[in-house]
Amino acid sequence: MSSESPLAPTAPPRLSIIITNYNYAKFVAAAIDSVLSQDEPVELIVVDDCSTDNSRDVIGQYADRVIPVFQEVNRGHGAGFNAGFSRATSELVMFLDADDCLLPGAIKTILSNYEPEVAIYHYRMRYMDEAGALSGIHPSPEMAMAEGDISEQLRMKGRYVGTITSGLVFSRQDLVHVMPMDPEAFRQGGDGYLSAVVPLYGASRSFETPVSGYRLHGSQHSRFSSAYAKRSRWCIGHDAERYRAIREHAGRLGLSVAADLGAHDPDNIHERLVSMLFASDEHPVAGDSIRQLASQSTRYEKAHATGLKKLFVTLFWGLFALAPKGEKQRLMRWKIDAKSRPAWMRRAAKRMRRSG
Repeated sequence: MSSESPLAPTAPPRLSIIITNYNYAKFVAAAIDSVLSQDEPVELIVVDDCSTDNSRDVIGQYADRVIPVFQEVNRGHGAGFNAGFSRATSELVMFLDADDCLLPGAIKTILSNYEPEVAIYHYRMRYMDEAGALSGIHPSPEMAMAEGDISEQLRMKGRYVGTITSGLVFSRQDLVHVMPMDPEAFRQGGDGYLSAVVPLYGASRSFETPVSGYRLHGSQHSRFSSAYAKRSRWCIGHDAERYRAIREHAGRLGLSVAADLGAHDPDNIHERLVSMLFASDEHPVAGDSIRQLASQSTRYEKAHATGLKKLFVTLFWGLFALAPKGEKQRLMRWKIDAKSRPAWMRRAAKRMRRSG
């Protein structure tokens, strides 16, 4: 008979959800309810970033069902993440935007996918309108999200295909290496920082099952209406901070990083092209030209397109190369703003999606 003692059963993982709120009194109750209505236990932390509406009154109605964290000064997204994480105690941590919500069964799904060696989990999300009606999927199901060890991809290209705040779940044991984040550098886009550095510390996993609703409405920071250049300059600045963070954490780990991450990041190249097209006098990257950036975008999009989409990409960039600047702006407006497209282009896009 063996003298070895049986292994003790592994305790099931726990989940902390941190809701970060600023002036979303009209949505935050729905976010809280979507968590508390789940069948699985959860540690729910609600951070209010010094709202000027009645958000704190709404949060206060939940009394001892949540852990409220009321910031004394408005400091932004990253500081809200920091404040919430300082109170979290679970093995898994999720940051839920106050205008989003969990879908039914989400917590059970998240807990069932727990793996001790995984640092970051990516989940699809359902688009949701202001009234809460669900529609499509984000990111598009045709886009394969990060899987496995993506550290080298991050360090060589600065980006990978993943998701955003309310579709991300993190391992606490890996978050402790990267938190707190710089609250000024990431006053907006705290999820961009975490997505950029957490995969340096552990594996990534992605799942097709949506766990959250991603609400689209007019007051989101990520939707700068039609101010294309302004939005692009913000993205370029945000990328610069992400690259800085990648270098910092890779350095701690003794890992190499490409000399110029922006040169290999197609999203960054696209934003620089938009910035040059619509406000070249305010463009923040020295040495850029419309021709050079368009050439890089063309090569990347052709390499990653097939069938009708490849034909459309070839036609688009061919026209773009020949067009005068005013027409280049029109073409780019159509590319980045679906509502501005003529009917024939919307029909073509729909046909491509069906054929894909």
